[in-house]
Amino acid sequence: MRNGRTLFVAGDCATCHASPDRHDETLLGGGRSLNTAFGTFRMPNISPDPKDGIGSWTLEQFIIAMREGVLADKGNAYPAFPYTSYQHMTTADLRDLFAYLKSLPPVEGRQPDHDLKFPFSIRRGIGLWRLAFLSGAPLPVEVGKSERWIRGRYLVEGPGHCVECHSPRTFAGVIPDDKRFAGGPNAEETGYVPNITPDETGIDYWSIEDIARYLKAGVTPIGIRAGGDMKEVIKNTSRLTDSDRLAIATYLKTLPAVHALGPGQQQPNHGEKVLLLPPSANSAATSKVGALAGRPAELAKANALYVVSTKPFYLDKPANGTTAQPDGKLLAAAELVVLARNGNWLQVRLRGWQQAGSESAFYARRGQRIMQAVLSSKALSDMVHDRTIRDPETGQDWTQGSLTMWISSDGLSADLQRLWHYSDELMSHTCAVCHARPDSKDFLANQWIGTLGAMRHFTSLDDDQYRLLLTWLQYHAKDVSTEAGSTGR
Repeated sequence: MRNGRTLFVAGDCATCHASPDRHDETLLGGGRSLNTAFGTFRMPNISPDPKDGIGSWTLEQFIIAMREGVLADKGNAYPAFPYTSYQHMTTADLRDLFAYLKSLPPVEGRQPDHDLKFPFSIRRGIGLWRLAFLSGAPLPVEVGKSERWIRGRYLVEGPGHCVECHSPRTFAGVIPDDKRFAGGPNAEETGYVPNITPDETGIDYWSIEDIARYLKAGVTPIGIRAGGDMKEVIKNTSRLTDSDRLAIATYLKTLPAVHALGPGQQQPNHGEKVLLLPPSANSAATSKVGALAGRPAELAKANALYVVSTKPFYLDKPANGTTAQPDGKLLAAAELVVLARNGNWLQVRLRGWQQAGSESAFYARRGQRIMQAVLSSKALSDMVHDRTIRDPETGQDWTQGSLTMWISSDGLSADLQRLWHYSDELMSHTCAVCHARPDSKDFLANQWIGTLGAMRHFTSLDDDQYRLLLTWLQYHAKDVSTEAGSTGR
């Protein structure tokens, strides 16, 4: 039964056949409609109901339906039911899948038949289609391939039926051999399914681990979340074993590469000149890190808050309804002690270090340029200084001090670890796209400024993402000791 459940999940059966109004993947009463260029396909009831589902089917009838596309009650099945892929499943696996389906709750109710355009509405014509395009051949034996690759090929080409969605089709609904997995319009013709071959227009830059991680979490190496029907697929692939996800990824990376641009996709640069993203590509009207801000109830209880995105501060609380000139700005992850609350305004204190000769930069650490604020001349005059220390290695003077200020309560978080977790994920989705992910402790805090800065133009990070990622790298550099749950100040 466990294997049958795995095949049910790998085959994404519930996405098409679960009753849309039940919100239960085990209730396979059908009812979903698929509007295509051929007409409207309606997903049938495949629950074990003896009258309206497949409860009266024998194992032999089930295997014939899955491998040959012939239904016990209706005859020829349209290839919207992906038996062209299911034909590759083993008899043992089909038996286990059938046993699992028979164990699920029966659902009453027969779904209406498909509503297709002529001549596709003639089911007998599908018999000719099957004769022409359904090979019935098992997957060829591959000598010298690893068990992981063989398992991946089976899942992709068989129960997973990935090729059915990720390939273009001819007028006759056939996938051209030289375009397999190369992407194409989705069945509803409302979007585009991407190229998943290892070409530069597909997943060439994805590592095997990237693909496996995507199948588990639904996030691409550049931080884009799965959408559309793929969200439903991820709900299923996330429940496969790590081994099966790696197997799928291993096989996909060995597919023949097909150069096929999707709509709006830029032709890859084959010239010698390195093309950089324009500065505007790294800016956004709304920061992508804004969702990290805490809820008002969370912020109201906290004595220490952390800046999520760059925000202005004021030495005096601005009067309601007025626009005041800021006295400086706070940067990502700056740690603030709350002194007072007044409506939407907070009086806070920021502690840090200033380097002689560049006092307008307010750093979190002495000798380590972890920027937390930029100060105006007025703010400099309000600074309260504690002590001055000369760095024995550089001979530079560093002065410790604090500044009291007013800020609005937006763009703050009481959970530093949430900011750090986001930054960690951002690192994986940015730097690890092109090369092996570096460890934060590979560099000193000050070295990370130039290292990350040199690569910024090759990313699509906005200003706040870049600032937060840099701060996270600096706080976790090899020369910075940070206690858990603290920035270490």
